[in-house]
Amino acid sequence: MKMRMLLLCVALCCARTALCQLGINCGEHPGVLRNKSGIVWFTSDQLEKMATKRVEPETPAALAGFHYDGYVSFKVLVDKKGEIGCIWGKNGHPMFIVAVNEALQYWQFKPMVVNGKPVEFVGEIKFHVHAN
Repeated sequence: MKMRMLLLCVALCCARTALCQLGINCGEHPGVLRNKSGIVWFTSDQLEKMATKRVEPETPAALAGFHYDGYVSFKVLVDKKGEIGCIWGKNGHPMFIVAVNEALQYWQFKPMVVNGKPVEFVGEIKFHVHAN
């Protein structure tokens, strides 16, 4: 299972076509985005609604007294159990990227079921971060 997850993460990072082989039918899930390679994506808003456990990132102590207001985003692969299996594609301030990545390790989601079987899915999670 771990080897399959690793291979899927590698395929997503490089070829971005792995999920089309999982047989996910977007018609069963209104509002789900599918790019031309067949990968099923959830938007940040959709993923937040599907989250059953959220851990908010902590502001890094090194940023005390530093003013920053912006966003950090990651692309994630959620496994069949609803746990984060892979995180990639980071954008945002480097100091916050580490904090958000650590928080994402504890997120959990409602598993996605297609034709009675749980399947992996991907999406982007966007965090509003700030330091004063």
